[in-house]
Amino acid sequence: MIATPSLQPTAYYEQSTFDSELVEVFENNWIFAGFVEQLANDNDFITLTIGKTPVVVQNFKGQLSALLNVCSHRRAQLQTGPQGNRSMRCPYHCWSYKQDGALAGVPQNNTDFGLTQEDKRALSLRRFELELCGNFIFVRVCKNKPTLRAFLGPYFPILQELSTSFCDSVGKGSYEWHTNWKIACETVLEVYHVAGVHPETFAKFAKAECEIQFFNGHSTGNTPLQDAPKKWWQGARKHLKIEQNQNYTEYNHFFIYPNLAIGLTNGTLMSLQTYEPIDATRSRLNFDLKMVPRVDGKETSEAVKSAIMANFNEFNHTILEEDRLIAESCQKNMLSVNTPGLLGKCEDRILHFQNAWKRDVSQNTNQINEDN
Repeated sequence: MIATPSLQPTAYYEQSTFDSELVEVFENNWIFAGFVEQLANDNDFITLTIGKTPVVVQNFKGQLSALLNVCSHRRAQLQTGPQGNRSMRCPYHCWSYKQDGALAGVPQNNTDFGLTQEDKRALSLRRFELELCGNFIFVRVCKNKPTLRAFLGPYFPILQELSTSFCDSVGKGSYEWHTNWKIACETVLEVYHVAGVHPETFAKFAKAECEIQFFNGHSTGNTPLQDAPKKWWQGARKHLKIEQNQNYTEYNHFFIYPNLAIGLTNGTLMSLQTYEPIDATRSRLNFDLKMVPRVDGKETSEAVKSAIMANFNEFNHTILEEDRLIAESCQKNMLSVNTPGLLGKCEDRILHFQNAWKRDVSQNTNQINEDN
């Protein structure tokens, strides 16, 4: 037999496994946080949760910093929206913080708290590792790990190029799936399911074949497009006055471990997706759409962006719904079996993803055993 066992079913719903992977998989690795353009102005911020840790990434007078998004006073959340513009001041009691996390201001300190400078230093926010890859922002909660460039390896220059070549924002959105985040990731890591799940959608968009490459948990899947979508995008580029990225002319898909997927359509459109764990059996799929910019440097009109978004929603919403239904079925059925599934050679990208996951989770298990 050349097939390989998949993960044990319990890996997809067991609470102890979920708690472990939040730290060992998410907090120990570099996680995509957003785009530089989201933080263009002083006090612009974005928020996210990495593993068990609430994080805010904020612009402090041109310098980006990633900090714990929890006030040291009474543990209120400092920045409450997913994105916005406001100073780093707690909305509860107005304690404020600097770029390095240092406590800057405490109302009524002299009369009610009496905090010394040493006291204030002890109340500084945790600061996290932040690095850029082109216009992509990555954050890592755990310190003393490899740099982002070492973590991405050969994918660093690829992402660097994609972040600057596909920079015209078209739209964004999210979906909630009642499935473990790993099952959600696995839906995009093979084309074996296309004939069964997407016979009228993706099967007519791309061919059921894939050239794959691997590195450090990350992987690439290059799939030839069908002729019809190629012709459609050729006409769209002419109409939109944009040029095709010649490095990625088919359907080129990159997965950056543990939860970032980037799909490129005919060198014209980039769909960037993250798979965010909510709990052991729920996840959130977030997506951003970006196009290559116009050759004349002008902004693509909102009407055109709306038309592209409508086209994407009609096509990709259907595909994502097809994936969601089958993924949620698999999730439900995990409870009724006690042996792992099988992965064929056509599912090697899933195997590579799972091996990276097992490496991270087993390191925690080994450490616990050594401590005991």
